[in-house]
Amino acid sequence: MRQDENAELLVYCPKCGLWANEYNWTLETASKYSVNGKQTHTLIYIFIDIAQGNYQKWENYKVLCPRCHESMQMRKLLPLPQEDLIAAYIAKVGQAYVQSLY
Repeated sequence: MRQDENAELLVYCPKCGLWANEYNWTLETASKYSVNGKQTHTLIYIFIDIAQGNYQKWENYKVLCPRCHESMQMRKLLPLPQEDLIAAYIAKVGQAYVQSLY
């Protein structure tokens, strides 16, 4: 689904202190929460929505770290990566990936 499979946007986990790619955060979160017909957004989609002012919609949304497998609320991952890094990542992975559900 991603145009550039090697694209990386590293996201820091405050629980284990390690960095992991946005894509791995997306897959790890989907593996736990995409059940019974529910689907999860990509993490980059959530970052974009927060940057556009929709913080309250996502602050309690749970994500999973692909390194330590711990669940945490989205607000624990803030602040967001820098806008230029987000834009460069989106240019590599494409809008179809950003908008996809897992």
